Amino acid sequence: MSRFAVLALLVCLGACSSPPEETASPAELEAAAGPVAGPTRILPGDIAKLQVEESPAVGAVVADREHYTLYFTTQDGPSKPTCLEPECTLVWPPLLAKGGQIEAPGIDPALLGTTKRPDGLEQVTIAGKPVHRYVDDEQAGDTTGHGVDDKWFAISPTGAKATR
Repeated sequence: MSRFAVLALLVCLGACSSPPEETASPAELEAAAGPVAGPTRILPGDIAKLQVEESPAVGAVVADREHYTLYFTTQDGPSKPTCLEPECTLVWPPLLAKGGQIEAPGIDPALLGTTKRPDGLEQVTIAGKPVHRYVDDEQAGDTTGHGVDDKWFAISPTGAKATR
């Protein structure tokens, strides 16, 4: 064996014999990364549950099943969401409803609907406005997304901008 081959073998043995690095499981990686915002997950047969709540800051608002305020953007057309890219949906996760199933006591059923997103999922609409949660609402009842960029607003039970 040539001196070069022996030297290469020795170098490789030193570098290649180190113990393998431990790798985290997908669950451990997800836990370390923290929660990831995105479209609200839906399960087969899931029903979007909405409710009317009173916000001290902006008045009557529509909230989801977990009591988080829902928002719309003035950039959307009727039943036409514009928040489609991950940069947007990670901050403003769309509220989804499987098969257009929505339960919303206190809201006129004629105002409720869904629109199909390009990914095939159905997003809840109120008065034709696609609705979203806001990632910076840290707890139920927060309305920190109201007025963001002067185009995102909490939605009232009538489908208008919530105001006091």
